[in-house]
Amino acid sequence: MSESVPAQASRPPALSASSAKQFQQCPLKWRFKYVDKLPEPQSPAALRGSLVHKVLEDMFDLPPADRQAPTVRETVDSAWEKVTDGAYKLSEILAQTSEDELKAAARQLIDAYFSLEDPRRLNPSGRELGVETVLSSGLRLRGFIDRVEQADNADVRIIDYKTGKAPDMRFTGEYVFQMRMYALLYREQYQITPKRTQLLFLGGNPQVLTFDPTDADVSEFETELNALWSDIAAHLQAKRFETRQSRLCDWCYFQNLCPAFGGTAPDLDPAQVEKIAEIGPIAAG
Repeated sequence: MSESVPAQASRPPALSASSAKQFQQCPLKWRFKYVDKLPEPQSPAALRGSLVHKVLEDMFDLPPADRQAPTVRETVDSAWEKVTDGAYKLSEILAQTSEDELKAAARQLIDAYFSLEDPRRLNPSGRELGVETVLSSGLRLRGFIDRVEQADNADVRIIDYKTGKAPDMRFTGEYVFQMRMYALLYREQYQITPKRTQLLFLGGNPQVLTFDPTDADVSEFETELNALWSDIAAHLQAKRFETRQSRLCDWCYFQNLCPAFGGTAPDLDPAQVEKIAEIGPIAAG
């Protein structure tokens, strides 16, 4: 399985699962993050997640017999050096917690992983797989898949690690959206619809969320994404992005810029609007 995503510096903008969901949650926050590209504080949780992902990615370089919790836990220190090498503002994060606490939390999540899978039996065909496509509509999509498994009969399983707690299983729409996006990306790039997609939640009570896509569902999701981009494109044309208030506002870093909280949004940079509009077609009008 070859890596076909271009180098970071030369990549045109694309819609991802996280950016698409962000627009659905709040168009104004989407603007701040993806058009204005306003920075948010570095998060200990994000660094912990990157650390765990790196450990689990590199675990498959070990001989199968060594893929056991005690051995894999020992790789946290080397993974720490890799993920913190220029990727994070460590002083900002370590002002909120300590390196030892982050590593200890990572080791707990690794133990949780081993309660869900036995990696000695697995042989991934892809790890941290970059997938990118341009739909027939002209909409560019991009994502990274933590792991891909391919069975002898060519059935494909996509696996993504989540280091937070599993959601209430009555409210899994956000996560099913992500799995549908992965299925669409994989089908478009490799002409195979995955038989199964899974999210492995390692925090709290470890759980696996499974979604088995069909060709019809993937095609339906493609239609939904095109409609979502049409909505985003209309906002870009109008240069207006409304606040969509919800409980998520309580954790939003941009409250000081949000009119719903007495703030004033900065003026839009036309060059930034033009750049982000390259994601897909913009209707004339």
